[in-house]
Amino acid sequence: MPESPPFVAPIDRDFIADPYPHYRRWLQGPRVFWHPEFFGGSWVVTRHADIKALLRDLENISTEKTGSLVDQFPPQYHDELRDVDHYLARWLAFIDPPKHVVLRNLLKPGFTPKVVSSFRPRVEAITHQLLDQALGSGSEGEMDLVRDFAYQLPVRVVSAMLGVPDEDHPRFMQLMDDLAMFLGNANPTVEAARAAKQALYELTDYFRGLAAHRRANPGQDLISILLAAEDDGQVLSEEELYAQCVFFLFAGHETTSNLIANAMLCLLRFPEEMARLRSDPGLIPSMVEEALRYEGPMQYTFRLARRDFQLFGQPVKQGDVLVVVFGAGNRDPAVFPDPDRFDIARQPNPHLTFGYGLQHCLGAGVARMEAQVAYQALLERLDRIELVEAEPQWHDVYRFRGLRRLPIRYVRRQ
Repeated sequence: MPESPPFVAPIDRDFIADPYPHYRRWLQGPRVFWHPEFFGGSWVVTRHADIKALLRDLENISTEKTGSLVDQFPPQYHDELRDVDHYLARWLAFIDPPKHVVLRNLLKPGFTPKVVSSFRPRVEAITHQLLDQALGSGSEGEMDLVRDFAYQLPVRVVSAMLGVPDEDHPRFMQLMDDLAMFLGNANPTVEAARAAKQALYELTDYFRGLAAHRRANPGQDLISILLAAEDDGQVLSEEELYAQCVFFLFAGHETTSNLIANAMLCLLRFPEEMARLRSDPGLIPSMVEEALRYEGPMQYTFRLARRDFQLFGQPVKQGDVLVVVFGAGNRDPAVFPDPDRFDIARQPNPHLTFGYGLQHCLGAGVARMEAQVAYQALLERLDRIELVEAEPQWHDVYRFRGLRRLPIRYVRRQ
């Protein structure tokens, strides 16, 4: 096993609460280094340009990496957990070309700008419904922005896009948490893997039934669009359809809920930027991009080495895990001047939070639209917002950076 450099720290709660001092050291160190706590040992890349170069190198790296998720556990658990591999291997994010290109082309009709825009009125309605419930009738008060708003909005939006009834939302949110605890940890437990397996079983069965209903009763929802999708004579198989529905639900919920809450924390920590945003709401789209960079909800992803090769002068063996740390690349001073400053008008802002290249997030437009709608509503309805707790409480999930809670004190706009 390669030796770790001296600046490599354990990925513990302190690290997760504030990884940025570690990132600064990583960015000043070698271009690739060994970290023993990623998946039992992985090569780590942190520089913005190097991350882009590695993600373009489809000859040497693979996204078909689900086997490593189960293989990180002792052999006696492999048979029990192997279905986790089988289910996740159907997700778009875990498929290589040429199959990835075929599948992505079949899914694109559900995420065109026209389709995303068509859902905006529904997103606005859901946003105001949630704020009505959270704010009540008083002129001022307190709320937990995570629990009362950011956590609920994305699952309700993605569910609306998929045609999922409102009464199923609470169960969906628990299943999303189970998947996040497994997929978001560099060293997940066997118990987390078991819970993820059960979540995948339940969600797949759910969408199997929902797809059958939509086939008989098509509508304007995403499942109906995907059932009708065709590209050069190819269509989605039944199992591909169910898998992508689970993937969209998970990705849409986890990333966007964290984005909305993280952005508020940034604005409250930088009150001059909050004042700037209030004076010019036209900066909301740019603010969302800066929040994606500064406190990105996706801190890293990983690939597998297809073969032995040289990575920036470092020999890498076939099957080695390669971790690219978007959170570090988003603070790279070679790309972002004054990278530790939250600047809602930063231009250009080529952050990596939605990925890069072929695996760029297909639902990025939906996440951006939701966050923009959320902040338009928050600024319209709240005249003053203050933090209640000085120290934020982060989830113990490194990959998906998000807050457990964000209590705020507010005064409503009259």
